[in-house]
Amino acid sequence: MTDPDPESSPAPQKPRQKKRKRSGVERPGLDAQGRERPAFLATFPDHPELNELARAFEVGNYAYVREHAPQLAERTDDPAVRSAAMELSERIKPDPLMKYLLLVSVLLLLYLVFYVYTSHGH
Repeated sequence: MTDPDPESSPAPQKPRQKKRKRSGVERPGLDAQGRERPAFLATFPDHPELNELARAFEVGNYAYVREHAPQLAERTDDPAVRSAAMELSERIKPDPLMKYLLLVSVLLLLYLVFYVYTSHGH
């Protein structure tokens, strides 16, 4: 008996994997350009000024959000709109821990520069 030529025999096929079903997590909506929107924006009420703030937040115009979100929160009578405007305002504030770590790193840099200049006799 002769062994079959390995090049002429068909290659073994890999078994197909089944597609996984998503576990009930819905994808957030898409904006006009087809990009995904942040999921928390889907819970906001439909209000023209709030929608404008949400669009500014999405495109990164945080100065606009910082200026107009507190004004909208003060003007509106709807507690849901007030809460949503304040949430947008809170989401653009820097993390206090990051401010502390930035301060520590700047102080460390200044110390190292001072140490190098004073210890090497420049």
